[in-house]
Amino acid sequence: TPHKELCYLAIAPEALRLCSDVFGNYVIQKLFEFGTQDHRRNLAERLSGHTLSLSLQMYGCRVVQKAIDVLDLDQKVELIKELHGNVMKCVRDQNGNHVIQKCIEKVPPSHIHFVVESFKNQNVK
Repeated sequence: TPHKELCYLAIAPEALRLCSDVFGNYVIQKLFEFGTQDHRRNLAERLSGHTLSLSLQMYGCRVVQKAIDVLDLDQKVELIKELHGNVMKCVRDQNGNHVIQKCIEKVPPSHIHFVVESFKNQNVK
């Protein structure tokens, strides 16, 4: 709808900043949930390079989880690739662990081998 497009155009330039905002994160989550396919793809591209930092942040982790919920598989895989090498850091983090759980829940095992591999020979406390 035209209203949805106008909202998206107004919010998209500030998407990354809003992800970490106490209220803004809800706006970005709703755009991921109710936006068009193009909106979701564009938002995911805006998060590119920031997945780890957002995953470790109180409000950003909620946006990353929503993105993992709704994105197409190719974009989920692209988004979570940024967590490679930092899985245990996320698991031990009060926010990041939720993102790893969402990966396990929503991404096919063939695309999250790096998560499983991170647990090998680890003593998780």
